[in-house]
Amino acid sequence: MKDLRLLIVDDVEDNRLVLNAICRKMDGFAIKEAVDGLDAIAVCEEWHPHIILMDVMMPNLDGLEASKVIKSRFPETVIIVVTAVIDPQMEAHMAAIGAAAYIHKPIDKELVRFKLQSFGAFLRSKDGIHAKLSTKEALNPFCSDVRHLKTIFDITDAEGMMDFGVWILSRCEEHQTFSSSKVDPVIELFYELMRQGLRAEEQVSIIIEESFEEIFITMKFDKPVVLKAKTQELVDDLQSYCIIRQNFACVRLNIGVNQPKAETIPVSIKTPEVCIAVSPSLLPLSEVEDLKEVRVLQSEEQTLLRQSFVKKTSAFEYVADIGGDVLDEIRDLESLDEEWRESLNTLESEPSVENIRQFTDGVLAVYVKAINNLFEFTALAYALSSLGTFMKEQADAVINDPKKLKMLVMLTEHLGSDLTSWREHIFALQDAADIHYLDSSFFSSCMQIEQIVGDKKIDSEDDNDNDMEFF
Repeated sequence: MKDLRLLIVDDVEDNRLVLNAICRKMDGFAIKEAVDGLDAIAVCEEWHPHIILMDVMMPNLDGLEASKVIKSRFPETVIIVVTAVIDPQMEAHMAAIGAAAYIHKPIDKELVRFKLQSFGAFLRSKDGIHAKLSTKEALNPFCSDVRHLKTIFDITDAEGMMDFGVWILSRCEEHQTFSSSKVDPVIELFYELMRQGLRAEEQVSIIIEESFEEIFITMKFDKPVVLKAKTQELVDDLQSYCIIRQNFACVRLNIGVNQPKAETIPVSIKTPEVCIAVSPSLLPLSEVEDLKEVRVLQSEEQTLLRQSFVKKTSAFEYVADIGGDVLDEIRDLESLDEEWRESLNTLESEPSVENIRQFTDGVLAVYVKAINNLFEFTALAYALSSLGTFMKEQADAVINDPKKLKMLVMLTEHLGSDLTSWREHIFALQDAADIHYLDSSFFSSCMQIEQIVGDKKIDSEDDNDNDMEFF
């Protein structure tokens, strides 16, 4: 494999410069930059990057929404989130989308290089060659019932640690745990311990043992381990999955074959109270402000979009309470999944006002009619209805602009996937801990489609709400 394609995505130029300066000193990477999520998607369509360093809070299309689209179109792309936001819900949501790792700002340049080198080597070769030793004695303190095969790494430098990173990433992908929220903290913990040991000129070894359901990773040192603040945070994050004793550290990772894939895990996200939109243009900010058409949110719209449900309601409880006819109508929406995709494919290949109306009136309106029967989702029904009206109003502009058409189809396809997931986890599997776990994602998707395709800025009548912002 030639140079890996690395995309740096951040709306702040200084941040891009810092990351570029760090990354360009590494061999084997070709680098491009994107100024926001919308720009990142466009670069991915043309350049197909192998790895993306993705900021979260950005205008036009944030890192969360951009990552959803990119992972749905290019599932093999490795997304590493680089952000100053420390939010467990956000991290869980990004992991569910398929983000492979998290790096918090301020940036540790050595950590950035280590993770990029590890993922880079993993992408280049998934078949590492490692020393193996048979033994009957279990080293880890978690479980004595392990297989007789050990994998051993003698770490003398950062390159040796990278070999370990490649190995663990390969094993996790093999067992469908590549995006597990535990894998990245484990790699980072051992990286910090390795760096601490090598600075003290100690010999560091990693011994890996396996049962049929778990991997046990033990790092041994010559001297007792002294945990620094950052290392202690990582240990605390791993909780019962990590044990530190004297001169060794050990963690356990579940590799059970029945683990759900990350993208199917419903995540509870607080419904936002307010919303702001931004222009999709990639022109300088001074020029963008002149181009934006402002749409004022009426008071009744604000009430709907701010509608929140403080009390969590599980899907199982909710479905048990609603009437059978309403439930049947929602379940019948399953027949629209294929029609949703086919209608958008037809629109993309044969742009016309008639095909836009076929989608809005023949597909989207059916969803709105069914969801309108559910009081708890009136805001969602309104958002979808507003999207349908917008698409019909913008029909001429969309069919005459290939870029707008492509973006409309791509984002609306993604919205359809979210609706399918919402319907499945609430009304079929009934496994959602809170029925409103996707509210913010729906609202954000609908409003961002209108903003991006319609070149609009969303504003509120209420002067006190000028800082309205969507998650």
